[in-house]
Amino acid sequence: MATSGQNRRFRSNRVLAVTVGLVGLVCMAGGNFMGPCDQALPPQIGDSGVTGKYVGSERCAQCHARVHEMWSETLHGNALATLEAIGQGTNSECLPCHTVGYGEEGGFVDRATTNALANVGCEDCHGPGRDHVMNVADESLRPPKDISAELCGRCHTGEHQPNFDQWQMSAHAQVTEHVAEDFTMGESLNRCGTCHSGDFRYLAFIEGETVEDDLLMGVARGDQNAIVCVICHKPHERTFNAPFAEEGRDYQLRFPEVMDPVPTNTIEAATNFERFNLCGQCHRSRGETWRTTSRPPHHSIQSNVYIGEMPMPEDEDPLVLSRSTTHRLIREQCATCHMYRKDFESEEAPAISGHLFTPNFEGCVDSGCHPSAANAQSLAANLKNLVTARLAAIKSRLDVGLGGAAGWEYSSNGGPDTAGQAAITDNVKKVRFLYYYTMNDGSFGTHNPAYVDALLDEAEDLLDDEGI
Repeated sequence: MATSGQNRRFRSNRVLAVTVGLVGLVCMAGGNFMGPCDQALPPQIGDSGVTGKYVGSERCAQCHARVHEMWSETLHGNALATLEAIGQGTNSECLPCHTVGYGEEGGFVDRATTNALANVGCEDCHGPGRDHVMNVADESLRPPKDISAELCGRCHTGEHQPNFDQWQMSAHAQVTEHVAEDFTMGESLNRCGTCHSGDFRYLAFIEGETVEDDLLMGVARGDQNAIVCVICHKPHERTFNAPFAEEGRDYQLRFPEVMDPVPTNTIEAATNFERFNLCGQCHRSRGETWRTTSRPPHHSIQSNVYIGEMPMPEDEDPLVLSRSTTHRLIREQCATCHMYRKDFESEEAPAISGHLFTPNFEGCVDSGCHPSAANAQSLAANLKNLVTARLAAIKSRLDVGLGGAAGWEYSSNGGPDTAGQAAITDNVKKVRFLYYYTMNDGSFGTHNPAYVDALLDEAEDLLDDEGI
């Protein structure tokens, strides 16, 4: 078995379910100790009107008091009130996503008779709780944790809430193909799963479990969870990590949306996720330097380029001095361009959730940086053309001057083996690192125009020094 403790995994349609371990749990009611949860507890539905398979979130709070308290401060904990505030508290089209079990036997009916099932409660995500509360000692009856995006997508979909629909079309929705193949073979999960596997990241980083490489052995790519909702969002609590969220919202981000690290070029700092914002938890260097010969910089260095830094071997000066980006002080950093949001206006102008994660140039206007989206898009296109041409010229000089890939490339890209790598001059190694550092950032200069210009200047100067 791949995980430690009493956790187990069950999969169906990209679902990872983890049974909740309650070892040593004690039960509370109204803040009072009720004894260990090792015996059946009555549902105590009283006059709540709850008579079916649901028990209501207040009942869950008797054992899960802290989680319930945090949840009660979220928009989920007040979901019905948000409907009522706009006069839609009895709208049957809205109630299924603002209450527990609406339209089902034993589910929410109205405030007067089933108020215990108002709002988006525990049982919306964890399933009906009656069997569990009737016998809390039976582990098989404990509600599973479902981390799949499909769970959130039951409500966060459509023209008003297109989060799930847009996420499905993003690169976050599926594990990168060649990485998923390794996971299916029972390999590389602890090395690559940190940022490529939602299954691994949830268990290892959120649940604190020890996870073996064979966790996903035999699991097809389509059934593996990638970067799903709970990897970036905390379901149960407001975190205040989005400093410019719209009034009443929080987004419940696991890490700060905005961070301002000082540029540095040590490997330790360039790879340290604690320095970076939410996106930088994964979009950061993996530690390759210009002396690395096996492979180029990882395709994850966006935060480092944005800040204007690169990892360097110990006690060496940087190849290029750090340069702050013109975009450093935009209000929401990465989210300004990559998570542009717009509320629903009409069927012709539906909401935009930002979960495609592709740049939307309207964000450049909202940030106050550009007079129009067309202006920003034109500048980005011109910069991309310039950087692309310079990169192509650098590669051509390397290919022509050194006889193709065999004379200068990394071993993983068709270059010479370990012994052959030793024959490549230091200047050429620096050039190829600068080439790929620019290429693999993927923004073609937009993340940090001045820094990328300096990277390419240095690469061209080094080629001149080599006579290539």
